[in-house]
Amino acid sequence: MNNSGLSLAAETIKAESRNPKPGRWGQDRRIEFIEFRLLWDGRINRSELADFFGISIQQASLDFAKYMEVVEGNMEYDRSEKVYRATRHFEPRFMAPDTQTFLNQLANLTTGTLAPSLSFIGSRPPCDVVTLPTRRVRTDVLLSVLWAIRDVSEVEVTYQSMRRPSATRRWIAPHSLAFDGARWHARAWCYEGKMFRDFVLTRIQKVHDRRATEIDSTTDSEWHTYAVIEIEPRSDLTVGQKESVITDFGMQNGKLCKTIRRALVQYFVRHLQIDGVGNTGQPIVWANRNEFGGMIDPNRLY
Repeated sequence: MNNSGLSLAAETIKAESRNPKPGRWGQDRRIEFIEFRLLWDGRINRSELADFFGISIQQASLDFAKYMEVVEGNMEYDRSEKVYRATRHFEPRFMAPDTQTFLNQLANLTTGTLAPSLSFIGSRPPCDVVTLPTRRVRTDVLLSVLWAIRDVSEVEVTYQSMRRPSATRRWIAPHSLAFDGARWHARAWCYEGKMFRDFVLTRIQKVHDRRATEIDSTTDSEWHTYAVIEIEPRSDLTVGQKESVITDFGMQNGKLCKTIRRALVQYFVRHLQIDGVGNTGQPIVWANRNEFGGMIDPNRLY
């Protein structure tokens, strides 16, 4: 079957899924499941498909037949083991072989943040995950901030800054949320500082009042503009070490370019320990740091 035929067949399967089907998903999703298991496990049987989607063995057989019809040569039946196996010519057609997605799911399954019923992963290798301490945001605080953002309003809060010995009461006008890799904060106009700042949600001790705001969030230029951060191997590395770093970080032409909101640049480079503070031993450097002047400003995180 040529590529146009494959595309047409794939669209046919997706069109069929618009009609009610047995189980939790349409046939297009079950076809993806078959291909996922063939890719990552190299094998799959009918009961795996039937159990995951809550369909009959007969329906599962029809799904396997459909897959073999649409993608010829990807799968063959092993009668001795009673399983379908990926052939040596296997090429995924309904999904991209994304290793990061697989590893993210594996990590989430290991930590319990993803239910097995929501992941296509079958056979799991022994795995463990280093987890950081959880910073739990109070529900009432999060709701107040979310509603303030939604309704274009501002809130009066008691906030404990790490730059002051005691908590202070202030009005802030939040317009967005951000996760810096370790903690959530609200991007908000601070009336006291007369600037847009990042307020860590877990440091908001109490929300007192709320009112409409006249702050125009579009004037937060650092939130609404983006910067390209260029990362490259350290110059003192050997050729072999540089090649390893280039592979590790998926660099192109010896460099990794990341597009990030200017308001979040400081968090990105600090997590990678390339903000220029001390000798961290990292094998990478921030190649275009000079373009950003004083962007790494401790006053931004309040």
